[in-house]
Amino acid sequence: MAVWIWIVFHAGGVVGWDRRVYLLALGLAGVVAWLGLRPAVAVPRWLLWPACLLPGWVAFQMLPLPLPVVAVLSPARAELDRAAAPLTGSESFASLSVVPGVTMNQFLLVCGYALVFLLAWQIAAAWPGGRWLLMAAPVAVALAQAGLGMAQSGLGEEAHGTYVNRDHYAGMLEMVLPFPIGFAVHAWRGQSGNRLLSTCLSAAAAAVILAGALASLSRMGFLAPLFAILVMGIVGWKGAGWRSAVAVSILACGLSAALVLLPSDELIGRLVEAPSELGVEGRLTLWHESLAVLRAYPVFGCGLGGYESAFLPYKATVPMAADNYVHNDYLQFAIELGIAGFAIGAVLFAAVAAKTARAASRGRPAADRYLAIASLGALAAIGLHSLADFNLYVPANAMLLAWVAGVASALEGPAPPSVRRQAAASVPAARPL
Repeated sequence: MAVWIWIVFHAGGVVGWDRRVYLLALGLAGVVAWLGLRPAVAVPRWLLWPACLLPGWVAFQMLPLPLPVVAVLSPARAELDRAAAPLTGSESFASLSVVPGVTMNQFLLVCGYALVFLLAWQIAAAWPGGRWLLMAAPVAVALAQAGLGMAQSGLGEEAHGTYVNRDHYAGMLEMVLPFPIGFAVHAWRGQSGNRLLSTCLSAAAAAVILAGALASLSRMGFLAPLFAILVMGIVGWKGAGWRSAVAVSILACGLSAALVLLPSDELIGRLVEAPSELGVEGRLTLWHESLAVLRAYPVFGCGLGGYESAFLPYKATVPMAADNYVHNDYLQFAIELGIAGFAIGAVLFAAVAAKTARAASRGRPAADRYLAIASLGALAAIGLHSLADFNLYVPANAMLLAWVAGVASALEGPAPPSVRRQAAASVPAARPL
């Protein structure tokens, strides 16, 4: 978490020199964990294999292969090599990645995310009584960032906290927002003597984080938190019979009212402009032209981080403008990783979501259940936002997602025998939702 906090306050980790610092810190943390820690619970195979296969796939994209093999696996990549031969000379080997140097940088980042994911799972699996505390640092950081963003907005500046881009700043806030909301509900339904204080503090933290996201004037930063709250409500009330339908209907009406009442005049103006910005020379055009790259590199991709270079031959609109990102994480990952690599990540994400949904079911310990519901809200928020942005190419946000996913994945599994008794004593009794 200390590494993530450092990244957040250093432009979200997008500066190249900073990347060397935090990747070194993550590597050292991994070595220390491997040499010095004895995990109380072994990482299950369903979790370990996809988490290791994803960086392995990116490494495969950088592997020098004989040109005849490349021509079979990726004809478009081989054609690029033949076109460059008069300038670079004839080569006998080539990688599947069109820019292996950039892919190497992305490979190191993916290794860091996988390490954070696995470490978060190990800590959460071995410490069932303190899982909520694992989200204390993200909430504290989000509060600081929200306060800074509102101060920037009050001075007439763009609210972006310490991030470069307001949309990525809002992306971090929307992933954290479900946790103070979930803890407020958990505290209110508990039977501890200080439940009123805990509920009020958590609700106040959620209000500040939401206000920070609204101050950013990010359109998806406004819609994604409301979507996360809707998902949390549906999951939380599911299985309560007719009361579930009534409660979700009331929640939907409340969120519909929030769509009208919460946005400022500036945000409403940006929401009105959204359809025109998606049109000619907008993101719809970019997505449509990018599909040609996906068709050219269907199975093995053009290499993680290689979209900008691979897109140039297919770019028809505004040909002199560079496009580093598709502004759609799913499409860009499919282009860069190929269908095979994208499937690895999709399987891992689906497995995490499924495990978290089971942990959010009724009959689970109250603390774990509400944490699982909050985690699903965070996954839903970033999942929606990623349809129209590239949040997962921002190291701070990708690392936060890895941390949340790692903690959430540990919620359904049994606690280690040595701590089950302690976990039972630490979970307060709660009335059914």
